[in-house]
Amino acid sequence: MSTITHTAANSLEAKVAGFRVDFLNADLVAYLVLVLAAFLWLLIVISHCVLQRRYVSPRPFVDRPAEHYPPVTIIRPLKGLDQGLRRTLESSFRQEYPGVVEILFAVEDPNDPSIGVANELIECYPKTRARVLIGQDNVGINPKINNMMKAFARARSDLLWICDSNVYTDPGTLRRSVDLLLDNKRMGVIHHVIFSEAPATFGAMLDNAFLVTNHCRMYLAINAVGIASCLTGKSNIYYKSALDNVGGLAAFGHYLAEDNMIGQALWRSGWSHTMTGDLARQPADIGSFSEYCSRRIRWVRTRKYNVTFATFYEPLTESILLGALTSWALRHLYGLNVYSTFSTFMSCWFALDMLFFYRINHGSPQSWPWFAFSWICREILALPLWLVAIVGDTVTWRGQVFRFHLNGTVEVLK
Repeated sequence: MSTITHTAANSLEAKVAGFRVDFLNADLVAYLVLVLAAFLWLLIVISHCVLQRRYVSPRPFVDRPAEHYPPVTIIRPLKGLDQGLRRTLESSFRQEYPGVVEILFAVEDPNDPSIGVANELIECYPKTRARVLIGQDNVGINPKINNMMKAFARARSDLLWICDSNVYTDPGTLRRSVDLLLDNKRMGVIHHVIFSEAPATFGAMLDNAFLVTNHCRMYLAINAVGIASCLTGKSNIYYKSALDNVGGLAAFGHYLAEDNMIGQALWRSGWSHTMTGDLARQPADIGSFSEYCSRRIRWVRTRKYNVTFATFYEPLTESILLGALTSWALRHLYGLNVYSTFSTFMSCWFALDMLFFYRINHGSPQSWPWFAFSWICREILALPLWLVAIVGDTVTWRGQVFRFHLNGTVEVLK
């Protein structure tokens, strides 16, 4: 009898000990969630500080002699008639830059309709040194790199501004960017955050809501912290000689995310990155809901093979999942009501995103109700799209299907 009693006591003691361990583990997880939430809110604060310093009050031109400004070659890769193509390409001709500017339009197909738009602009601005280069050099699977190789080889300047065809930049963008390079000799990359505008479809509104709030906010904050390279390839300024030292453009022809890989290579070589208060404005050109989903899946899947840790961490930076976890943690540790906490969390997140957009856009969107609705739908879709993206290894881009390898390179399937 005593043996049975002793055994039962031991069993009960083990259960109590196990419960204590589980309880302590839950406490630990809850505290970690709160630390993560605090870190994300800190990044939001940092993004608003950067927004105020760079974008609400933009950097003025530096007063220096015109001869101090080096020549710049602007490379514009073309393919098809992007929405508002004439306006976006013309922004390169209208740069208020004291130095010499060369514009190279790179296009693969001699029958591409974008050639006509480029030639019209060349005729309208005869004083600007500009020309169209047709053909491509196949150095890898990345069609953008292949298209730009001829322009990269023939550029007359060491300073290159690679700018996508659908990007509009304000007239002072180039001068402000070069001012930063001249002020810091170890500054090797100037990049401009993507800013989507004028959405006309539901898919475009979703993409717009993502780009002008979540993406833009995190992009500003991460670059302000400056612990690693973080850039996208819509509008970047590099030294050609620095690119040559890391293998030139051809070295990145086997990656789809060539912008990220170039940034990492230059960062490892000791070149710093920074941003001006200028935006790489692009029309919200997504035509449908399915196209939006495909683009988001492609972005996540591409990043999974290039910045793996950040990609797996990404869902914890989204408002709904982080809000739910924070609400649970506060309920577990302090007994706060889950529903009240979650509502407060989401309301604050929403309000700060709306404020962020209003300030960086210097005004309201086309419609506040539609913009708010798009934001809510985007937040709801974020985790499901991430889950779909994270389990696959193929993407479709420009009519081709690519499969990723573990080292970030890709192969063409069809």
